[in-house]
Amino acid sequence: MSITDLISREAMRKLESLVVRSRYVVEGFRAGMHASPLKGASVEFADHRQYVKGDNLRNLDWKVFGRTERYYVKRFEEETSLRAHVVIDGSGSMGYGSPGHPTKYEYACRVAAAFGYIVTRQQDSLGLTIFDNEIRQQVPARAGSRHLRLFIERMAAHEPKAGTDTGRALDALAGMISRRGLILLLSDLFDDPEAVFRAVAHFRKKMHDVILLQILDPAELELSFDRVAEFIDKETGEKLEIDPALARSAYKQELQRAIDQCRERCAKLNVDYRLVSTGGSFEDFVRQYLDERRRMSL
Repeated sequence: MSITDLISREAMRKLESLVVRSRYVVEGFRAGMHASPLKGASVEFADHRQYVKGDNLRNLDWKVFGRTERYYVKRFEEETSLRAHVVIDGSGSMGYGSPGHPTKYEYACRVAAAFGYIVTRQQDSLGLTIFDNEIRQQVPARAGSRHLRLFIERMAAHEPKAGTDTGRALDALAGMISRRGLILLLSDLFDDPEAVFRAVAHFRKKMHDVILLQILDPAELELSFDRVAEFIDKETGEKLEIDPALARSAYKQELQRAIDQCRERCAKLNVDYRLVSTGGSFEDFVRQYLDERRRMSL
């Protein structure tokens, strides 16, 4: 499988002008476009420190000396490569798709492929993790078009079917990723919210920039069924007969409450949250989101 199986060439052309950047400093192995916590000779001033014997005299700040009669050297922020880790919920619930729409997992893969394509074009590193009740696929962050192909192939090879333990899987992953970078998490969040956000907080504690995309089907958002039906949990097999007309109002209120709580928790953790419907164009979402993210960083 190649990227064109997930993204049309026309959509790829629309994505070419976009950039994925971290809102915070990142850690990488080579020069790039992203601010680094490491100090060195680069283009952007960071701060001063007192001169010590052996420092490069060219970095002395004579204006500060004129004010203080003490020697200080300028320190600069290096620019470094971004390490973007795409983390996809591959549990059974992500295999749902109402008629005329892709499954949530398929939609997540298309969004992930779009991000991966942009990250690869800007010569940054891309990693992949797919989880359900444990980590099922993991591709370390690397750069290059051949690596992007592996990224696509691993997503295509996974079949959503198992139960979910988001908290355990994400906690394990947070312990594996040592260098700070960008975490793109795609999930329907059908799991214990306490466990999910403890794990998300683990990523933030390690100074990762986290984007959380909650992906839901239009039928899940609206409960848009027109007759009594039997609903089956794709992960547990549990069955429940419901009249949607009677349950719709209470269902939508409860769903909105859960979404609002998720948004509030993300705001407290400084996590970038978006609710995404599989009824919309994935490339339009990616373009609009990255354009909004760019404007917010100006």
